[in-house]
Formats: sequence, C-alpha cells, structure tokens
Amino acid sequence: MNTVMKSPGTALPRARPLRLDTRSPEFAAAFKQRLQVSAGEQASVAGQVAAIIDDVRRRGDAAVLEYTARWDRTHAASMHELEISRAQMEQALASIDARQRQALQTAADRVQRFHEEQKLAIGRDWSFTDQLGNRLGQKLVPLDRVGIYVPGGKAAYPSSVLMNAIPARVAGVGEIIMAVPTPGGERNALVLAAACLAGVDRVFAIGGAQAVAALAWGTQTVPAVDKITGPGRDYVAEAKRQVFGKVGIDMIAGPSEILVLADGSTPADWVAMDLFSQAEHDELAQSILLCPDAAYLDGVLAAMDRLLPSMPRADIIAASLNGRGVLVLTRDMQEACALSNQVAPEHLEICCAEPGRWEPLLRHAGAIFLGPNSSESLGDYCAGPNHVLPTSGTARFSSSLGVYDFQKRSSLVEVSQKGAQSLGAIAQILAEGEGLQAHAQAARMRMDAPTDEAGVAAPGSVADKLVREFIRQDIQGTHAYAVQVSQGLIKLDAMENPYPLPQALQQELGRRLGALPINRYPGRQVEQLKAALAKFVALPEGQSIMLGNGSDELIALLAMACDRPGASVLAPEPGFVMYGMSTRQQGLRYIGVPLTVDFELDGPAMLDAVRRYRPALIFLAYPNNPTANLWDAAVMRQIIAAAPGLVVLDEAYQPFSSRSWLDEMRANPLANEKVLLMRTLSKFGLAGVRIGYMLGSKALIGQIDKLRPPYNVSVLNAECGLFALEHEAVFAAQALEIRQQRELLLAQLRQLEGLTVFPSEANMILVRVNDAAQTFERLKQRGLLVKNVSNLHPLLANCLRLTVGTPQENDLLIQALGASL
Repeated sequence: MNTVMKSPGTALPRARPLRLDTRSPEFAAAFKQRLQVSAGEQASVAGQVAAIIDDVRRRGDAAVLEYTARWDRTHAASMHELEISRAQMEQALASIDARQRQALQTAADRVQRFHEEQKLAIGRDWSFTDQLGNRLGQKLVPLDRVGIYVPGGKAAYPSSVLMNAIPARVAGVGEIIMAVPTPGGERNALVLAAACLAGVDRVFAIGGAQAVAALAWGTQTVPAVDKITGPGRDYVAEAKRQVFGKVGIDMIAGPSEILVLADGSTPADWVAMDLFSQAEHDELAQSILLCPDAAYLDGVLAAMDRLLPSMPRADIIAASLNGRGVLVLTRDMQEACALSNQVAPEHLEICCAEPGRWEPLLRHAGAIFLGPNSSESLGDYCAGPNHVLPTSGTARFSSSLGVYDFQKRSSLVEVSQKGAQSLGAIAQILAEGEGLQAHAQAARMRMDAPTDEAGVAAPGSVADKLVREFIRQDIQGTHAYAVQVSQGLIKLDAMENPYPLPQALQQELGRRLGALPINRYPGRQVEQLKAALAKFVALPEGQSIMLGNGSDELIALLAMACDRPGASVLAPEPGFVMYGMSTRQQGLRYIGVPLTVDFELDGPAMLDAVRRYRPALIFLAYPNNPTANLWDAAVMRQIIAAAPGLVVLDEAYQPFSSRSWLDEMRANPLANEKVLLMRTLSKFGLAGVRIGYMLGSKALIGQIDKLRPPYNVSVLNAECGLFALEHEAVFAAQALEIRQQRELLLAQLRQLEGLTVFPSEANMILVRVNDAAQTFERLKQRGLLVKNVSNLHPLLANCLRLTVGTPQENDLLIQALGASL
C-alpha cells in the first residue's frame, strides 16, 4: 500500500467536506455557494491569455518556444525538437511494460467499439424526395484536421489521448495533431504509446495557452486545425474560449466533478473512494454525495478518515473535499434526484440497489453510472464511452465528446422543375416582404424558365418516385457490374478457360445431372463438395471451408460480416472492382491504396493506411486482377502482421500461378489465423457453374458462414463441382496448356512495336498501347473482344487486358494487334 509518509510532528491531512441537510432553512444558499467556483483570478487569466495568443499569432514558433521554456521549463532551439516523431511514439509503445500495453490496447479497443456504434447511431448521409420531386437531405463530412490537447501538468493522461483521438479517427478526420506539455522536458511513455495506438498523426511537446494559439492560428511548424478538443486548466480553458470562432472547440472544461446518489446499500468504502477519485485531480475538483440516510453519511466520512492516509495525493484530495466537497442529507431519493438535476454534474453515480428505478428521473449529467459496480473510474479509462464530459452545470445543454464533434453537416437541396414553380412563388412573397428584391428575382427566374407543354416537369412513373424516395442515394449513383456484349466475337475479355470438356466427359456429366432430384433442396451434394475441396487443397489443421455462389458472393458476405460502425475496407488499386463495389454497397468505407508504377505493392503506403484506418478487412489478390502479377511476399507478410482485422488473399488465378499462400498457411497456421484464402472454380474451367470457396480458421469461417443464404449453391452446381474434382487431371492438363500458351503469347507480344507488355502469373496479360480506346475498337472490328481497363484507374492509362486463349485464338490476336497498333 502506498501510504503517505509525514515527518514527525506533521499532522496527516483530513477530509472534512461540508455537511448539509435539505431540511435546513439555510440549505439552498449554502449549497449554491458550494457549487460556485471563485472567479477572482478570471480577469487576470483572460488578459494574460489574450497577450499570449496575440504573441503567437504574430511571431509563431518563436513565441511558442519562449512560453514553453517559461511555463514548462522545456528549452529547445527549434520547434522541430518539440515535435515527437512517429518512431518515438512507437518506441514509447514498445518501452512500456506488457501489462500497461495490454491495458492500453484493451481500453483503446473498447473506446473504438463504442464510438463505432455511436457513428452508426448518428447515421450516414440521408435524403428524401418530396411530392414535388425535390430531393432534400444532409451530407456528413469529417473535419480535415483537428487538434487535441492532452494535459500534462500534475498528472499524465493517456486516457485523454484515447478519448479525443479515437472518435476523431472513427469520424474520418484527415489529420490529428496532438499537443501535450512536457514539464521539465520529461515525456511520458504511456501518453506517447496511447498516441501511437490511437492513430495520432503528429505530436508537439507544447502546452498551455501557447499550444492552443499555435493550433488555432498555425505557426511555421504547427499546422492550423479546424477544431480543438481536450481538457486543460484555467489558461487552456480561457485560450479555447478566446480562439473559438477562428476554430471550433468541444467545450470549456471546468474542474472535474462527481455526484453520487446513494441509498445506503453500497459499501461506504466504495463511495468514499469514488469521491476521492475526482478530488485527487486538483484542489478545485468537486465531490458531492446525496443520500437520505444520515448514518450512511457518517459511515462514508469515517471511511474517508480511514482511507485518506493511504492516498499518495492525500493533500490534494483533502484540499478538494474541504474546499468544495459536500455531503447532503436528503428527505428521500426523489429529492436527491431533483438536486442532481439542479447540479447537472459531469459524472453521476447511482449507487443504489435499484438504479433503474431512479435513472428515469435524472435528466442532466455528462455520464450516468448505473449500480454499485459502475465506478466512475472505469468510465474514465476503459468502459468505452467518452470521458470528455461537460462540467460546471453545462450538462444541461451539452453532451460528451463523440464522433459527432468531428463531423459537420451540409444540407442538400435539389429542386425539381415542378418544385421551382411551387416553392418559387412562396420564396418570392417572403423575399419581397423582407425587401430583398434580388432574392425574389432569383426565385422568379426559375418560375419563368421554359417547361413542358403542361407547364410543369413530368412527374415520372410511380416506380421512379419510389426509387428516388426509398432506394439509397449512393446506390442510385453507382453502376451495375458491366458484362460486355460478345456475340459473334472471339471472347478474350473475361479470363475464362477456353477449353471445353472432352465430349465423353460432357456426356457423362449430362447423365449425372439428369439423374439429380431437383425437386429437393441441395444437401448431400453440397457437403460432399466441401469435403472434396478440403481434400483437394489439403485443408490445414484447425481450418474450415465455406462455399459461395462464385467468389463475388463471398466478397459480399465478408463485407456484411465486417459491417460495424465506422469500419473500413482496404485494398491495393488497381484491383478487382468487386472489392470496392460490394463494400460500398454494404455501406462500408472503402480505401484504395495505389500500387507503384510497375504494379507492385507500395509497402509504406499500405502500412500507413493500415495504421491510419485500422481496416476491418484487407483484400490482397494473388495474382492481382487486372495486372496479373504476384506481389513481394515479404511486403505481404508485413501487411498481414500489421493488419488489425481480417486479411483475404484472393487466389482466383491460382491454377496458373507459380506460388500459393496456402503453403505459408500450412507452414505457419498460427501466424495466419487472421488470413482467409479465397478461390474459385471459374478459372479451373467452371466459369458457368459459379462456385467459389474460402478457407480459414474455424472461428472466422464459422461466423461468416452464418450470413450465407440457405442453399446458395444449387444441386446442379454442386454436382458439377464434384465431377470436376473427380476429373482433376483433365483440368490440370488444361491449366498447364494455358500456362504454356501464356508464355508463348508473352514472347510474341514483346515482339510487337507500340505496346508495353507486363509480366503475368495468371491466364491474362496486361499491355499498354498508345490509344487503348482506338485499339480496342479495331480489335472488335477484326472479331476479337478484349477488355479495355484504361478507365478503371489512372495507373492503367491506355491499358488492355488480354485473356489467354487457344493457340488459334492467340494467333488471331497477335495478327489483329499487329494490324491495329
């Protein structure tokens, strides 16, 4: 036990909070006086803060350096010495002991989860269409850059880092700048470790009013932000007040507060320690206990006397309780609830046997802790809800910090032609009444615009109205997956196996399909197919397999499984378009990270995106579509190791590739527990059958498989898959022939002038020509259909994707290209 030691003859501090009784005639005045904070120094602080802000505005870095040396006793020749690098944050994270790191990580995960749920509750962009055809709605946009202030004077507050940075990151803020004072130059490893975990982009070791001014106005080194959040003492609070308007702020934080409602059923020691937990912040913190049981108040006071000597910050606790603490005897719990609403405390604990009975009576509080187990200290650190809360009675009209503080809302107004006629008349009348003739004229111009013969725009069909009103706006703005018209053309656009089954096998398959009981739902055949696939891939120990109607359905199911509030999906680009389509359709945030100019993984950019967005899901195609190349395995291992969520390795083109990640999964299954391997039988030779499969740990597959539609693989498709695996040698021989044809085609393409040929480990080849659109049309005129991918991504400018065909088809392709370039 950390007992406070005093020198001989020195009295131990004692806590003597004010005792009040609501029955006393003097109660109301005494209670009101106890709630007030002395404003004696406010005018002096305001003047000094104004001078500091003005100085930082004028002189920038130089002023910040001077004030930091004066107030924080931290001397630096330049601001660059006060900026804490990402490497230093990571070093701090590595330096703290394992227990601290695990606690910090768990707290961060819980705060993340809460704010993700909060983001979902807030909602996304929305709109509706009224009866006039006008579209009205709202667009949510994250702030570009925010500054978070983390106190660093009497104590270090890593929890404040998590509580400010994580909701900003969940909201999608572009850049998070942190300011934290380091008195005497001492940098707290826990604070920097928290910044590392929370995704803070830049950290400056500066504090006080000068830090707030630097964030608000910007200096030569510190970038100006759009909003400043985070608590601080008098100078920080006053500085935030003065810069408000130049930037946004969360709130003006006063001294910390706790109010406990007790019915006498909670151990007195627990309540005494909860009151201490706020009092130890500083001498101006306030701790209030309301209870209708006088004996219980005596018990809490006795517990304070017994426990206080063990507190390292006993002097601060005693000063806080003696100066601002109060124990109030109420007539009953109803009166205690009414008094609590009057106080509107930052933290409100209901230490009662039936907390749910009293919670409906409580209207004003920053955070409400229900029941004796719900200590406010758990909310401060790791429960999940934000601990940045309104103080000094402002909970009557303000809320805890949250995702909504880092987003702004833009109204959407799209007026139809019919709406302009109706709304214009109203606007004209009101504008003329206000004497604003330009407003009236602007409305009248729309009314005078030409319309159809009926004088209004055609209202459209009932179905059109239903689409506008009830179909998600982002869906209306997207395009369906495009399939090229191929009739009469040699198809070299879709990476299909060009070889059909031998006639005898085709007939045998037909007999088997004809004997199936199609009046029954699929059952036995599907389970047999899963078992056959497990044997085919030599499924690693501890892993399971699931089926999809093609890999496209598996991608959609993965997006559905990971659709948690604020979740994002990451993939290199250019890549398979269904990664972005499926995740966006599910409402997830999709982040594409460009490949290098030679279509390699950009390792630093990918790792930075993983750190910044903490994606729930990462897609890595191996080989990649449409570039056909395998990526550096070492870079992929780094991404997998850094990934906080699931990693999907899409091996759709594995039959034509020299490597498979399945070998790594067999060799080190523990390191690959987060990896899901996805394949398809389409490239195996069953494009028309639509069977995809995914393997991974039993825990992951078991959860994702819950979302699979019942009987998603038909009995006919399952039987085709079984048949193909029984005749695996035939398809393996076809794949070998395609690989050989690919190498011949690559060599021939490299002989042609006017195109760049990229390496391939798939059954397709990417080439770049001078004019992709023109070459594509010329090939069609010669009877060959390839894929023009030049509009998919800037890196694919003037690129065509060529599917490897039969020898005859490949010869025709070479001839046609030679004539078209």
